Amino acid sequence: MTPEEFGYVRPSSLAEAVAALAQPGAKLLAGGQSLLPLMRLRFAAPKTLVDLQDVAELRGIEARGEEVRIGAFTSHVDVAAGAPWQALREAAEQTGDRQVRRLGTIGGAVSHADPAGDLPAALLALGARVELVGPEGRRSLAIDEFFVGPLMTAAQENEVLEAVFVPAEGKGSGSAYRKLRQEASGFALVGVAARLRLDGAGRCVAAGIGVTGVGFTPYRARATEELLVGTAVSDVEVEKALGAIVQDIDVASDAYASAEYRAEMCQLFGRQAIAAAKAQARS
Repeated sequence: MTPEEFGYVRPSSLAEAVAALAQPGAKLLAGGQSLLPLMRLRFAAPKTLVDLQDVAELRGIEARGEEVRIGAFTSHVDVAAGAPWQALREAAEQTGDRQVRRLGTIGGAVSHADPAGDLPAALLALGARVELVGPEGRRSLAIDEFFVGPLMTAAQENEVLEAVFVPAEGKGSGSAYRKLRQEASGFALVGVAARLRLDGAGRCVAAGIGVTGVGFTPYRARATEELLVGTAVSDVEVEKALGAIVQDIDVASDAYASAEYRAEMCQLFGRQAIAAAKAQARS
């Protein structure tokens, strides 16, 4: 199928992009790896595409004090090559195929909010935040407040996602992302990202666990995090913490995996991600 007719604008600044988005039926175009297939199937029919590729403010990775800013138009390839945190680089490396990673962007992936997307899990584990710009100015949201449902975010229709901010890596920190891949699509049947910070005695003083592909939206497994903090992250302690990784979650069941299988694999890949994060934190 072919898309319905649409207009096209290509702003050169963030202010111009916000103004263009105010047009009725306007839709932002970042990498296009999610939107364009939906348009070809006529599941999406924007009146105007606002192409962000010339907006320089949306590109690049830059350290800013205790945070690192990643512009929304930064490609998966560039995130994999230059972002902090191993979990974030690994999630970007496992997103889609080579074409998707070359053309797709972190802002597009986050805004699409796919329940089985890779980057949301890593960003949740890292405790990231997003900055949005609209007619009324700029606002910041924690990433776990940004995802509100399947393919749904807290962004307003007239707001542009400008950047994602992640904490700078500190001493004794480690992270990892592990994924059970659906071979046909490349999406995560189960994906778990883990972040740990250990003190000098090897005890966990901070933890983050992000999960994708399991529920109907990516989520942060806070009960598991709480059970890890204060422990030596031993095998027994990890198993106890992972017992809560799908706590209060409506686990998805479909043609690819049952809810029971997903829950079991969530613990398996969570175990792998935590072990890899711990090894990195101790190195």
